[in-house]
Amino acid sequence: MLLPGERVISELEPGGGGYFQLTHARVIYNGGGGTDGATAYASVRLKDISSIQISRRPRARRSAAWGVVGLFSAIGVWQVTPDSTIGIGAAVTVALISLFLMADYWVRPAGVFLEFRTRGGTIAGEVGGKASNALAFARQVEDEQRRLGPSRVSTPFRKYPSG
Repeated sequence: MLLPGERVISELEPGGGGYFQLTHARVIYNGGGGTDGATAYASVRLKDISSIQISRRPRARRSAAWGVVGLFSAIGVWQVTPDSTIGIGAAVTVALISLFLMADYWVRPAGVFLEFRTRGGTIAGEVGGKASNALAFARQVEDEQRRLGPSRVSTPFRKYPSG
């Protein structure tokens, strides 16, 4: 959701259906749906960004762990069922599902996590694809910050009675 007069400079498609947008005044993150407790929408002014961090996310080991458990379960099902034909059929089915989970672990690439830190919090999301895409986006954000110039924080001036 852009403000009046705001224009999009760059966009970065992260994994999970959301996206990052860079405008001339702020960074916007639209996380897609936010159904699993993740951020659904966030924005931060460019002046407020204190640092940018890009890190690699390892593959989710959950599917590999369930694949190994499933292979042992397939052996257990085959050994426990009294009828060998039904036991072999059930064991093959469980083993195929387990192999699919293990293949999912090996095929799925490791993710890249992009995080914009401010004094008030962070905006972060997983980026699909290569780290070079996230790095290019971060450089564009830094270039826009430099274009804005140094932020001028003024402290309020108070007159105190002299005593």
